[in-house]
Amino acid sequence: MVELGVKTNEFFGDQTIQLEFPETWEVNEVKMVGHEARPLTDSEIRDALSHPIGTKTVGEMARGKTGRIVVTVDDLARPTPAYRVLPFIVKELEDSGIADNQILIIGAIGTHHPMNLQDFALKVGPEIVAKYDVVNHNPFEHFEEKGKTSYGTPLKINYEFANADLRIVVCGVKKHNFGGAGGSGKAIIPGISSIDTIAWNHTVIPHPLDDDTANYTWKIKGNDPRADMQEAARRVGVDVTVNCTYNNNRDLIGLHIGDLDDAWLEAVRFCYKMHSAKPPAPKADIVVVNAYPIANQGIDWSGAIDSLGEGGSAIAISQHPWGLAAVHYHEERKLWWWSRLQEYPERPWPVPQAGQVIVYTKFVTMKEKLQYSDKVEWTTSWQDVVKRLDVHGDKASAMVYHNKLQFNPDKAPLVL
Repeated sequence: MVELGVKTNEFFGDQTIQLEFPETWEVNEVKMVGHEARPLTDSEIRDALSHPIGTKTVGEMARGKTGRIVVTVDDLARPTPAYRVLPFIVKELEDSGIADNQILIIGAIGTHHPMNLQDFALKVGPEIVAKYDVVNHNPFEHFEEKGKTSYGTPLKINYEFANADLRIVVCGVKKHNFGGAGGSGKAIIPGISSIDTIAWNHTVIPHPLDDDTANYTWKIKGNDPRADMQEAARRVGVDVTVNCTYNNNRDLIGLHIGDLDDAWLEAVRFCYKMHSAKPPAPKADIVVVNAYPIANQGIDWSGAIDSLGEGGSAIAISQHPWGLAAVHYHEERKLWWWSRLQEYPERPWPVPQAGQVIVYTKFVTMKEKLQYSDKVEWTTSWQDVVKRLDVHGDKASAMVYHNKLQFNPDKAPLVL
């Protein structure tokens, strides 16, 4: 047998599982440029903090502050290794005379479900949770009103953040289908905004998801929802953005600190290069796509769409203890899920050219099954997957896409 390891269970062990294929098959791996890029050292993280892009250092801005210092982090639905950078940020704050009780860490969860203390420990590190207060943003109350953006978005922002003496956002950069890329202003909308603010940005502003042919992935210039996010972040007064780029192991490989636009755009350029992965030719009989390290946000079938031959088999690996995230208040408060089912009485076949689609998952849930045609097959056993692939014979070709971060640059050019 041919064995190949892929990562699963982000934040909950990050295990490598072995996929076995018949030894007569030709098996190729599709890896992004930064798949195994070297993690940053402690010295390199300190150097990034000492040389911000377009702003003073965190220490310089903190000096003399007597009020609240707020740092936001995204949740476990994002791979950002905040635990690598938080210790260095708080050390710089302390060296500038900031007391421990001045520092508040807010989970910028948007409309995702709240983090518990275990989640916070996984995101920022147990030492940080033991030393500083950590709280979740609440999208339903406790806001400061900041007027409207030029797009008409009513700006209702987390009260603690809006009234802080220093505002720092720690965020991850990766592809995003309507924000263009993660990071920067996305930490404000949706991160710490009211549900009404989020709904306006996500639904009222002309949106790529309103048009099945549109794709804003890596599109920054000419992207109205993203421009609205950046404007909101300026209006709220974000002082420092800490933009993290990661490799296939979620290791921190890029750190761009400073201005909302200047530092973030440098991070976007770097991440675009690191996460790009051109699919090889020819097309394969079998394509495996792995939902790691964002499995709880669903499956990205784009690798299979790019690389699968007509009538082939598309396999998705979706291994995470949460399964598909069960709570997303922006959607479920209006029964969004069921309205989508009404729009698609014939639920979609995720890879148009596939003759067979299989999801290999930790456990099967109806919520996930309802996304797709009832002809999609579900299994909790890799041996069962291989049995179902017998239809391709002894000389099959297979491709394995390692993660959900990677993308085809020919289909998603960077537009700055």
